[in-house]
Amino acid sequence: MKNFKHYHKIFGVALIATGIIFYPTPVPGTTFMILLGFVWFMGKKKTIESCKHVLSHKAFKFLRIKKIIEKI
Repeated sequence: MKNFKHYHKIFGVALIATGIIFYPTPVPGTTFMILLGFVWFMGKKKTIESCKHVLSHKAFKFLRIKKIIEKI
């Protein structure tokens, strides 16, 4: 098992799907699970860039998403 890239993508999709399924329930940490799934699926740099495009520049800085993603 030299190439773990496919497993990262499968695990990332599983985390995103689990986070979306459990989002309406009172289970804590579902938003973090979705964010972690995107990091596993796309990588840190692409996740930061896509969050910049989705959120406004002020919201991206206010929420400190770049620091959160870099710590993961």
